[in-house]
Amino acid sequence: MDAIITYNRKIPIYKYALGFAAIGVGLLGLFNLVIFSIVPLLFGCMMLKTEGSEIDLESKTFRETNSILGVKIGKWRPLPTIDYISVFATNENITVRALSAETTNAFPIIHLNLFYDNNKKITVYQTKSKVDAFDVASHISEALLIDILDATEKGESKWLEKSKVV
Repeated sequence: MDAIITYNRKIPIYKYALGFAAIGVGLLGLFNLVIFSIVPLLFGCMMLKTEGSEIDLESKTFRETNSILGVKIGKWRPLPTIDYISVFATNENITVRALSAETTNAFPIIHLNLFYDNNKKITVYQTKSKVDAFDVASHISEALLIDILDATEKGESKWLEKSKVV
């Protein structure tokens, strides 16, 4: 497994479509020397912006990133003394609004959080697969020499032995 573990929040397809359309309109306006075409250009960039994090296990540094089309911006900081890694199952809520209607959909998701300094946390990874989550958690656990807390079952948390990770 890699020394740098990267997590970026996924962008929905409709945001890609709106973002590229707005950038296209903005570029077309700039070519025609319309100064207000900067507005759709900036709107398109904001639609394509995503947040995430990266952790470098070799140098023991991390950064929270903002990225647009794969270009990541964020400052590397030293990793604090980590107490443990938690594999936490939760739901991700996505709200869709129309003119007079609103709906919220919940999707199951698994977060990997590094805990330090009396329950401060850094979210370093997110996935839908339990197997993938435990693979990455065991890799981080081995690299940082920390324990894994399995919190995938509601109301039931258990510490895993390093040899018995899923």
